[in-house]
Amino acid sequence: MINYDLITKRAAGLKQRYGTAGPREILEDCGVAVLDMPMGTREDAIKGFILKNSRMVTVGVNADLSAGVQSNVLFHELGHYDLGHLSRFRSGTLRDTSFSYRPDASVLSTLENEANFYASDYILDTDETLEAVHAYDLTSAARVLRVPVEFLDYKLRLLYHTGKLDRYRDFLSVRSDCMKTITDAGP
Repeated sequence: MINYDLITKRAAGLKQRYGTAGPREILEDCGVAVLDMPMGTREDAIKGFILKNSRMVTVGVNADLSAGVQSNVLFHELGHYDLGHLSRFRSGTLRDTSFSYRPDASVLSTLENEANFYASDYILDTDETLEAVHAYDLTSAARVLRVPVEFLDYKLRLLYHTGKLDRYRDFLSVRSDCMKTITDAGP
C-alpha cells in the first residue's frame, strides 16, 4: 500500500533542507556515492539504479543520457533512498518492474511507484502544477512545467490522494517502470 502522506512529508522535508540543490548534490551530501556510467542510448538501456552492499549505498546513472533525463533518474533514485526502500534488503538492487500503477500492486512495483511519486512531488511545486493543469491539457502543462508527462500524472495522482485535488481523471495508464521511457522533458 502506498503511503502518500509519507512521500509528501519526506520530499517536503528534504526540499526544505536543501532548497534548490540538485539530486546529485543531495545524494552525495547524504553519503551516497553517485557514479556516472556509460550505459548506452538504446531504448532498453539502463537509465539508473540504486544498490546497497553492507553499509554502502551507490547510485549509478547512465552518463549517455541528457542532463535533464539524468536529473529525473537521480530524483527517482533519491526517492528510493529517502523513503528507506533499501532498508528492506541487506544487500541488493532495486529493479524496475512492468506493472501498471495500482495502489495494491506487488512490493517491487509499489517501491517503484513510490519513487516516481517522490520524484514528481520533489520536482513539481503544487501551486504551479495546479495552475498549469487548469490552464492547459496534460501534455501542454507538462511542457510548460518542463517535466515528463508521466511525472505530471504522478503528481496529479498524489495531489488527489492527499486531498489537494478534488477530482482526477486517469489521463495515462502510468506504469511503475515509466523511468525506462522518460525522455528529455524535465529540469
